[in-house]
Amino acid sequence: MKNINDWTIEYKPFNLSDYAHDSVVTDENIAQLYEIDGDNVFLLPRGEQAKSLEWVEKLCKWFLQRKLNADSRVVAVGGGSIGDTVGFACSIYKRGIVRLLHVPTTLLAMADSGVGGKTAVNMCGVKNAVGSYFFNCDTLIDACFLGTLDEEQLKSGKGELFKYRMLSDDALFCDGLTRIEDLAVSCAKYKLEICKNDPFCEKERNKLNFGHTIGHAMELALNLPHGIAVANGIYYETLLARALGLCEKGYADFWSEKVRKEFEIQPLTENILNAVLQDKKNLDGIGFVLPPRFELMRVSFDKVKALLLK
Repeated sequence: MKNINDWTIEYKPFNLSDYAHDSVVTDENIAQLYEIDGDNVFLLPRGEQAKSLEWVEKLCKWFLQRKLNADSRVVAVGGGSIGDTVGFACSIYKRGIVRLLHVPTTLLAMADSGVGGKTAVNMCGVKNAVGSYFFNCDTLIDACFLGTLDEEQLKSGKGELFKYRMLSDDALFCDGLTRIEDLAVSCAKYKLEICKNDPFCEKERNKLNFGHTIGHAMELALNLPHGIAVANGIYYETLLARALGLCEKGYADFWSEKVRKEFEIQPLTENILNAVLQDKKNLDGIGFVLPPRFELMRVSFDKVKALLLK
């Protein structure tokens, strides 16, 4: 069984024929787009519909039917929902004996969710309510998949890119990188190094949750694509940091203006904000990762409401 220090990211074309002896899981849309079919292919529904215990159970039954063992490899071809669901199924099937190869097909998954080993499904309207860590994985990034993404999917991916831009602007965006595929690769490498240093989110890895407390709430309440919801979360969490005195007005104005130029910011209502009460980072207050230090801190719900809904 591998640990996260053995995790590799390859950058090469994905050829389905190379995985004829593996178990391939994708969604119905991707299967049609890329003609992925065969007895070794399992189809999940598209998007968040896949992220349920019902589909995890179906996947595990299929693994049993195929008699997967410690020599078996599962290939997850898709976006974040596919990676989360397949990863969770692999992590619990016979206590995680199978190997998993992530083949992210969206910008968001290439830059972020396809790396790091966090798996989860939703339950009772709560995002990522049930999950695990699973490191017996590798990632293959094929930038050709980006050519089939629509504008909304690209915009969603750019929400996560914006997060990395704030976390490490010098490291990621000031080295002459302009092509979107290069930015995705840079973010994936950056995330993997953070995850290797802190695989179970005990300290440094928490910074990757920036924008996600309010972002997840907006994603569920407004049915926004994940990365666009994260961009909204970045906006409001930057305002919160300023209101708490954690950053200077100039810093907050600079970044909030930048995110407003790139993304449509949705109004934050009390109904949306109530969803942060279910966030997994909560403990004696709502868990936030706030700029400019990007360290996990907790703020009382009443204070959050008072500062953001005034």
